Amino acid sequence: MVEDSTSITEADAARARAAGWTDEALYDAITVCALFQFYNTWIDATGVSDMPAAAYDMSGKRLAERGYTYAEDTDARAANTLHGS
Repeated sequence: MVEDSTSITEADAARARAAGWTDEALYDAITVCALFQFYNTWIDATGVSDMPAAAYDMSGKRLAERGYTYAEDTDARAANTLHGS
C-alpha cells in the first residue's frame, strides 16, 4: 500500500474479507498506513529527530499509569486558555 496504493484491488480486499477482516477493519488499517507514511515523510523532510530512549521510557510509564488524558489537566488547560495563561 505504501509503495503503490493504486495497486490495491477488489481481489485484495476480498482475500482480506475471506480471512475475517471487516470493511471497517480494512479502512482502519489503510488509514493507519497512510498516516504513518505521511508522518514518516514529513519527519524525513523536516529533519525532526527522534526522542531519546529515556523520554520514551518516561512516556510509557506515564501512559501506563494515567492513560492518554488527565481530567484535571484538561480542565486546567481549558481554564488557562480562557484566561490567557
